[in-house]
Amino acid sequence: MRQLQGKNVLLTGASRGIGPVIARAFAAQGANLILVARNAVALQQLADELSKSGVRATVLAADLEDLAAYDKLIEQAIEAAGSVDVLVNNAALEITAAFTELSPFEIQDQLRIDLSAPILLARSLLPHLLQRGSGHIVNIGSLAGKSGTPYDAVYGAAKAGLIAFSQSLRAELRGTGVSVSSVSPGFVNEAGMFATKVLATGKQVPRMVGATTPQRVALGVLKAIQSDRAEVLVAPGPMRLIAALNQLAPDLVSRVSERLGVADVFRAGAELTRNTLHSDVPPIAAPDSTPAQA
Repeated sequence: MRQLQGKNVLLTGASRGIGPVIARAFAAQGANLILVARNAVALQQLADELSKSGVRATVLAADLEDLAAYDKLIEQAIEAAGSVDVLVNNAALEITAAFTELSPFEIQDQLRIDLSAPILLARSLLPHLLQRGSGHIVNIGSLAGKSGTPYDAVYGAAKAGLIAFSQSLRAELRGTGVSVSSVSPGFVNEAGMFATKVLATGKQVPRMVGATTPQRVALGVLKAIQSDRAEVLVAPGPMRLIAALNQLAPDLVSRVSERLGVADVFRAGAELTRNTLHSDVPPIAAPDSTPAQA
């Protein structure tokens, strides 16, 4: 699907974080947006902004924690736009914490938003795409799903599962006209959950490791669709090397990451969560956001 002009894109997690940046990148290509998140006010503000560029922007407020909502959401999207050509599963939830300090509900909540929701939304939309003989599903993964970090075990597990799901479904759909890609960012500055973590803890990603920008993540999403890439990694060279090396020597990568100070970033996030989880201040967790780390 090289041309996006006039295509209808359903984007989850559109109200904040990297979501609005991805929406603007699609609008710049002439694509219409179906914006999904819980915050209807923020969605409408973004829709009004995008409409000024000449594209159609539709707001569908929905809670992706509701497992029964996916079929209805897809039906509403098709009814509102006439069709859906692209699904971008961008909504994510990350709770950086020591694993034993997470409640069963918090574990299930992350798995529901980060893994179950993208899979079930794809399942709800696929009959429509297959009937049309074209379409693309993009799942926003994370390098956390390719090289695990401490205090992020559940988030990393969900993202690893989402990347594997994307690869398997892509192979299954080959020849149908419908394709699937995963886009995995590394540390993302300026917007998203990692940026929130940095702001709250003051801990920056080590310079040697590097970070990317929301704009580069958005360009990665466009590249995945327009070039039909199975996987797009959005990260500086060192992070890409770490992800590749992790497949061969995970213990070595873990020790190197520790020495580079990567673990310190997550340790600080876990400490902040420990101090706020049972207070009036919400922990670092944003269901309408995009992944902090690829």
